[in-house]
Amino acid sequence: KNYAAVVADSSFWQSLGLTLLYVVVSVILVNVIGFLLALLVTGKIKGKNFFRAGFFTPNLIGGIVLGYIWQFIFSRVMVDLGNIISLPIFAKSWLSSPGGAFTALVIVTTWQYSGYMLLIYISGFVSVPTDLLEAARIDGANASQLTRYIRMPMMVPAFVTCLFLSITRCFKVYDLNLSLTAGGPYDSTKLAAMHIYTQAFENHQYG
Repeated sequence: KNYAAVVADSSFWQSLGLTLLYVVVSVILVNVIGFLLALLVTGKIKGKNFFRAGFFTPNLIGGIVLGYIWQFIFSRVMVDLGNIISLPIFAKSWLSSPGGAFTALVIVTTWQYSGYMLLIYISGFVSVPTDLLEAARIDGANASQLTRYIRMPMMVPAFVTCLFLSITRCFKVYDLNLSLTAGGPYDSTKLAAMHIYTQAFENHQYG
């Protein structure tokens, strides 16, 4: 009976479809940005440790606190900035429209998790044998060729780890969803975890 109720519940399918879209977009952005940041901070750049710590810091902030901070940024800071510089895109809070709220959720997720994936990608870059890279340079390989043909193939374990970590984290997101959008507007950003919580502890449908 419980399974039949779930199958017949249109709001469940809406939240599940939205969650799948959120996971796909967020996982791609988190891993691409995490990889590019790792490539940046393992290159010839000054203050590598400072940048590594800075990029990782958002991951240390709890999802509830992070959500309220970004809610203030989207609802107040960006709107005030839009009024000052007359930018239509910032004329109203992104959290007031379904598309804007979903975009905001993805942006904050990417900002939070990219720093964590950065560390894994850094370990992947460091694990590539230097003698192999030097041999490729002697053979005439440039920086992009080194990354494409040597570093990336040898970093497959790091890619797999980051992929599974980001997928599981995005599927389980609840605290950020609660504090940033609360599932709104009109349940347009209510992801699966929040829907399950609402059904169980607010509607008392524990089954």
